[in-house]
Amino acid sequence: MQLPKSRRRQKLREKKCQYPGCGKVFYGIHISKYCTEHRQDRYRIRKRSRPENVNIKNQTIQHPYTEVTITVMPCHLEGCNNQFEVKLYPRQFVYPKYCGEHRNEFKRIRHLQLIGREDLIEQMKRDGDSTEIEYTTVGDAVADDSDVIEEVA
Repeated sequence: MQLPKSRRRQKLREKKCQYPGCGKVFYGIHISKYCTEHRQDRYRIRKRSRPENVNIKNQTIQHPYTEVTITVMPCHLEGCNNQFEVKLYPRQFVYPKYCGEHRNEFKRIRHLQLIGREDLIEQMKRDGDSTEIEYTTVGDAVADDSDVIEEVA
């Protein structure tokens, strides 16, 4: 069986522009919705979502360190007394808020269900917590020096 080498030309039909408030009649193929003026890029409606807040699932730690430093942080989940190590890198300020057992949102919700805090689940989903920790300058005493271990990368 031989296939034709030329494609079939699409028929132009009389269409009505679907841009809000236009309604101009134009000739176009079956799929065209807008007149030639409203096909331009400046008339395209773009929906952009707001970027997610970083502090909902993480914490911001403002630190002045120039070397990689390890610090011990408590888990911020209610009813969890675990502590975990966080490596503080220079010029990086966003770090995990929860211990390794509760980094996953499903595991956090499961933990709160087990301790019977359904109200905290709704609150966590609704607004999310934002935590910022500020360290003092290098010359001053760092908050809780016993937990800070310096390491050279």
